[in-house]
Amino acid sequence: MKTSLMNKTVKHDRLNVPNSWRVFPAMLILLLFSGVLATAQSLPVVSVRFNNPQFDCPTQTYCLDVEFQSTTADDTLFGINLRFFYDDNILEYLGTSDFAMGYSMPEPPEITTGGGGVFFGLAGPPEWVNGSVQLTSETDIELPVGGDNWVKLFKICFHVDDPASLQIKNFCPSIIWDLQEDPPEIGGGFLPGDDGVVMTVVDPANQTESMATTEVVVQFNWVYGGNPNGYGHPVSEVCTSTFCGYIIPVSNWALFLGIGLMFVATLFIYRRRMS
Repeated sequence: MKTSLMNKTVKHDRLNVPNSWRVFPAMLILLLFSGVLATAQSLPVVSVRFNNPQFDCPTQTYCLDVEFQSTTADDTLFGINLRFFYDDNILEYLGTSDFAMGYSMPEPPEITTGGGGVFFGLAGPPEWVNGSVQLTSETDIELPVGGDNWVKLFKICFHVDDPASLQIKNFCPSIIWDLQEDPPEIGGGFLPGDDGVVMTVVDPANQTESMATTEVVVQFNWVYGGNPNGYGHPVSEVCTSTFCGYIIPVSNWALFLGIGLMFVATLFIYRRRMS
């Protein structure tokens, strides 16, 4: 669990202290320990992943579904701090769309480009997307529980900037969730002072508020470790084809049809003369 940057209310209850000061320290320790243990046990574990890559040839657009699941039943996602990295030489963030019922992105994300690609094993500079998706109206969507059960809540699209990434069979870009392998309680992201990916779920006791979760990310074409200079390195696990072949624009069909007819007529006249 990390500090949520989204709507989360912390309530304080007054503690009735016994008259005897001798029993106070023992009771306080017991209460604190029990509270921490109960909180740790009650937190749902919510996972997020990129999945189902889609490539559109005419626009050179690469899209990924963003999917969620939980370890407990009846959880509804309240919001996510949408933070991830990618190689700016290969991709360019276009937008977030195709939201499930009730969800939206209140504001466009902040996008920052800088050095440090070596820490992620990227050839180019990493670009950092920092935004949020929240529940802004009623929904009946509950997160599926574990296994291969996932639900798509929105998708993210990029423009493929790298010419070398086009017309190939296996296009496997790394999209890196901003969460350390073993995140601390505060500051679990890769950048200084960055909480990383934070998710909350709807508080069943108060439908207008949210409660914290334990966040899990499934990295996309990237794994932790194996990089002596940083956090991890790219792998080719989920790939798609960007090979489109040569598509003749509709406006040029008349020209190609005329050239074809001229070739046929020339061949016919040539054969007549030879005979």
